This record gives sequence, structure tokens and C-alpha cells, in this order.
Amino acid sequence: MSTTPTPEEAREALRDVDRRRGQTAAAASRSRWTWLAAGVLAVAYGVLADRYPDFLRTYGLTIVVFLLLLSMAGNTRWGAALLRRPVRPRLSPSPAALLWSALVLALLIGGTALATALDVPHVWLWIGLFIGVLLAAAGPWWQHRVLTRVA
Repeated sequence: MSTTPTPEEAREALRDVDRRRGQTAAAASRSRWTWLAAGVLAVAYGVLADRYPDFLRTYGLTIVVFLLLLSMAGNTRWGAALLRRPVRPRLSPSPAALLWSALVLALLIGGTALATALDVPHVWLWIGLFIGVLLAAAGPWWQHRVLTRVA
């Protein structure tokens, strides 16, 4: 009795692995509405920072802490059940992905600091708009890419 699969059995096994990977990615994905809401919140934060700086001086830290706690709650069993996310994948980021993320974050922080130092009008509005559109438009794509990548 041979333990080597036939080419057809091997193709079928690979198709099954791909199908299951897709099912896992679909179960672990956040809904598109989550990304849109995150984008709207980023834009709203930028508008508040630009138009009503006194409001953010008073409540800005509270808003950021609330959003951080909301994000952390989504990664607990209770929060995942509440958000109807039955699966939470364990992802180990590659060094290249960490480097790219650090570079983008440094560019965003540096660009914001430079624009503020140069006294660019409505800088917080533009930064909020940029981050909001980026979250709403590229968030689902990035999530799918990360969840379906081949290790």
C-alpha cells in the first residue's frame, strides 16, 4: 500500500487548504462597517482638533482612551462575541512588515510635526481626512491581505 498521494489527490488537498484558509479569513475579518466607522471617527477627530481645539484639550484624552479600550475589547472573547467575530487569528508579523509599519508611522508623525511647525492651515483637518479615508478605503484590503498571506 502506497502512502504517496496521486496528483489528483494532492490537487484536491491543496484546494481544500485554500478553501479553509479563505473560510478562516472570512470568519476573522472585521466587517466593512467597522472600517468605515473608524474612518469617520478619524475624520471627526481631525475636524474637532482643527475647528474646536478647546474641546479636544478638555476631552481629547478621554476620547483616545475610550477608542483604545474599544479596540482592546474587540480582541477579547467577550468583545469578539459582541462584535460577531468568532475567530481571532494569531498573526506573527514579519520583520519586513514591522519595518514598513514603523516607517509609515514615522512619516505620518514627522509630516504632521513638520506641517504644524510650518503653520500649514487646517493641518489637523487634513491629517484626519487622510487617515479617515485611508482607514475606510484601504483597511478592508489590508486586512484581507494579512489574513490570507502564505506563511
